[in-house]
Amino acid sequence: MKIFTFHKINKYTIFAVGLGITIMMLVLIKGLGTMLQAKVNQSNAMQVSATSVSEPIIPTSSPDFFIEYRLERDKIRSERSDLLRENIRNAKTDDSRNQAQSTILKMIAEKQKETEMESLIKSRGFADALVFVRENSVSAIIKTTSLSREEVVQVADVISKVSGMKSEDISISAKP
Repeated sequence: MKIFTFHKINKYTIFAVGLGITIMMLVLIKGLGTMLQAKVNQSNAMQVSATSVSEPIIPTSSPDFFIEYRLERDKIRSERSDLLRENIRNAKTDDSRNQAQSTILKMIAEKQKETEMESLIKSRGFADALVFVRENSVSAIIKTTSLSREEVVQVADVISKVSGMKSEDISISAKP
């Protein structure tokens, strides 16, 4: 029977055991490093999500009613004008062609009056104004918190002179 003794271990065996221990230590160190890296990444992820939740959402700009409505009004007129021009091109009778042409001319005249009234109202010191010309009435929205009686009379006078409407056919309101 052989008894394993320390004296019989040669230097190659010691080298092999030492190499094995070194490899195991490297694997263990690498595993610890990976675990620490994961903890760091996890803590960063938590910081990012915590930061984005706590920051308030600030709108970049609020839309202006007057600008948006004016753009929408121009868009609708443009679409209507395109349809009327197509009707003029495809009209089978002179009567339908003339009717489409007179509708386009009427739209152009209304737009010109609205623009003129808006400019005149703004020249009286108001920040902005929208004017809508209809068949038998005119409406105006003035950019202000409130209107005094004198201001209403002043705006109605401008609208009446340009559009030819009577004061009872004119409505004026304020919008901040």
